[in-house]
Amino acid sequence: MQKKEAIIYPLFSLPLMAMSLDIDNDKLLKHIKDITYRNNINSDKAYLSKSVKILENKKLKKEKETFLKAIKKYLNVLGYTQGFKILNSWSTKVKQDYQSQLHVHTNTWISGVYYTQNDSSIRFIKNWANSSFFNLEFNNSTNIYSATKWDLKVKKNTLLIFPSELQHKIQKNTLKDDRYSIAFNVLPIGSFNKGQDNEITYN
Repeated sequence: MQKKEAIIYPLFSLPLMAMSLDIDNDKLLKHIKDITYRNNINSDKAYLSKSVKILENKKLKKEKETFLKAIKKYLNVLGYTQGFKILNSWSTKVKQDYQSQLHVHTNTWISGVYYTQNDSSIRFIKNWANSSFFNLEFNNSTNIYSATKWDLKVKKNTLLIFPSELQHKIQKNTLKDDRYSIAFNVLPIGSFNKGQDNEITYN
């Protein structure tokens, strides 16, 4: 009698894409270092660009086009044909030893972060950890099915794209210098729920 194999399906996976981009980081860093920043209200070691539309700057036209192509590739892998636009974009500057609080990006669909320097790290947290109530034991280590957190070491020129509701945090800046990155949020465009009471249109 033939032995039947068990199959485990990764149901409802959250897609995180890491993509290396051909961007001149020296030129990009020179620009984002010169823009105006404001203090993050939660820390004196973190700063956000005063503008939340930095990718609308003509000096970053090439970078924006590169990001848009990456977003389209991400959506194609997921099977979406929906149009989209970058809703807002900003630069982040963090001091040595800074790490952020856990957070999500609200009122948006997809988010992205571009890293201009090495030695960057981000932690993703599973929003629904049904087993976290118990102190469960594992044979060696957790995997994609059982992990409740995932730490990702990121190299410069890397763009991460992920669902906006995925909890994440900036890990400690181990550089002696300030660390810079660019983040953005994406919305679908078009009409949704046509003919229903909750029909909505994004342009």
